[in-house]
Amino acid sequence: MPAPPETSYFRQAFLTALLAAALSLVVAATIVLLASGSADVSWAGFARTTVRTWLFSIGSGLDAGDVSLGLVPIGATLVCIAVVTRTAAWVVSDPIDDIVAFAATTAGAYGLIAGLAATVSQSADVHTSVVRAASGAFVVGGLGVVLGATRRHGGAERWWFTKSADVRAAARAAVPAIFAVLAVSGTLLIISLVLHLSRAGDLWALLNPGVGGGAALGVGSLLAVPALVLWITSALIGPGFALGTNTSVDLTGSQVGAVPGFPLLAALPTPGEFPEWVFLLGLVPLLAGMLAGWSVNPGEREGLAPRVALGAAAGGVAGLVLGMLVGVSGGAIGPGRMVDAGPPLLTPLLVAVPVMAMGGALGGVLSHYRGRRAFSLPHLPSANAVGRPRLWKRNQPAGPDRRVDTS
Repeated sequence: MPAPPETSYFRQAFLTALLAAALSLVVAATIVLLASGSADVSWAGFARTTVRTWLFSIGSGLDAGDVSLGLVPIGATLVCIAVVTRTAAWVVSDPIDDIVAFAATTAGAYGLIAGLAATVSQSADVHTSVVRAASGAFVVGGLGVVLGATRRHGGAERWWFTKSADVRAAARAAVPAIFAVLAVSGTLLIISLVLHLSRAGDLWALLNPGVGGGAALGVGSLLAVPALVLWITSALIGPGFALGTNTSVDLTGSQVGAVPGFPLLAALPTPGEFPEWVFLLGLVPLLAGMLAGWSVNPGEREGLAPRVALGAAAGGVAGLVLGMLVGVSGGAIGPGRMVDAGPPLLTPLLVAVPVMAMGGALGGVLSHYRGRRAFSLPHLPSANAVGRPRLWKRNQPAGPDRRVDTS
């Protein structure tokens, strides 16, 4: 009996997963090597630490005695997605017909590798969640393969889960709203860090990390930027974020105690109430929703209702994405009261969706009346209009170049 033909994408899928995992481990090993400096570390300990660093980067969490690290390091996760994206773009040299099956197979293989790595790297003192490692790797691998295959061969239309023009219009209009809120949050982070730069320098000097440790600390600070941007986004949405049990930072003020000696945390505002004008920053999500409603394309349909409905949907989609990103950015960052850090899990989502949907509806209304006003403006006569030519000025000389009024 002849053997069944091999599915064309299997080999490329497993190769992509293996190479992406190997390259991610190389990046993790580099960071661990820089952080260890001149410390005497065994090869077995170095290997376990490297594997745990990679697993933590994709969201496995880490427990070491009383110390618990439960948050998802968004910056490190983005690096892992970028590694998978580049690997997939290199491996998939030719277009694949069953691209969805290829992405699912690669993500499953990547998740299986992470689950096995989490199982092997367990010890009596330190362990990572096998379930979180496998599920996080599945998401990272799937997103990376989609981006890599699309980057290499195009065909982004194949990844739409629906053919509905309304859903696609709402999703496209939500993108600028999402980036607008994140851009404002990033700008606020930069401003606050510049204002407290001396404090950050003092924290760096207090740590005295050395050359290798300084490089690792710098990389860690850069990777922490996306998480802090999302924390500030939570403050703009309303719920704010915590940095320890019974602490909060929102648009009304900052109530925090002693914080970890991490230089990037120098950007935190001084404890106390904020000026009243800071509360106006709470309008940012609403205005971003209006941007989504303003930019939505209703297609061939006319009237106020379609624009309002699509605008509200676009704003709601933007709020949904932001709420989910903000929700997963929180978690434990240490022992004791540091088990409560970052935004709450569901509150940003429950606030962002209706607020930005309302803004989207308002943006749809403004877009509708802007279109009606533009349509009702008197049009200037065209050069081909038929009419009796008249001189603009009676003293113009006759000739082929004279300017005439055809109205």
